[in-house]
Amino acid sequence: MTEKELWVHTDEAEDVAGSIRHALRCRQFASDDPQAWKWVALALHSALQGACVCHLVTTASPLGAVTKENAGEWLAYFEASRTNPNISPPKTYLLSLPDLLKAARKSQSAGDGTNTAGVKVTDQELQWLRRFHDDIRNQFVHFQPRGWSLEVSGVPALGEVIARIIGEILDIGWAFRHTDKDWKQALRADLLLLRKAA
Repeated sequence: MTEKELWVHTDEAEDVAGSIRHALRCRQFASDDPQAWKWVALALHSALQGACVCHLVTTASPLGAVTKENAGEWLAYFEASRTNPNISPPKTYLLSLPDLLKAARKSQSAGDGTNTAGVKVTDQELQWLRRFHDDIRNQFVHFQPRGWSLEVSGVPALGEVIARIIGEILDIGWAFRHTDKDWKQALRADLLLLRKAA
């Protein structure tokens, strides 16, 4: 007996929406299985990081969401590929979540540069999300052999902030421009559920 091949199609927008749905699902399991809080946190981080990338990336993808050095490598590649079709593209090095948020806060931060105001992330929220990235997400992803305790009472409020930021990115319009009206409505409904979970 052989297994059928299974393929899942995804892209950066679908990854954001899927991460939000996963955070909502895992939140339902957390009361019965406290280990589910890990997956709530990782899904929230994934959704926010992905939304920032979608917002910042230009039509010359991945420019806008990569490190300064990596942007230079990509620009050199784009130029060289005009005359050398066999040149290999460089690896992509995305900005860390705190740096993505700092970039998104700037005016005209959307990949098309049309948003006059940046995405609203207060200094306090940025500091909170930086700690979330550095101390929680990184510990879960790069788990060290040790025990630790995590206060999860603030995770719903964190989800509310993340839902508000992603909602604003959605409203700006550039990030999810390739999705249809139904997709956007479904994302808005999930963001509302995430905000209500606080």
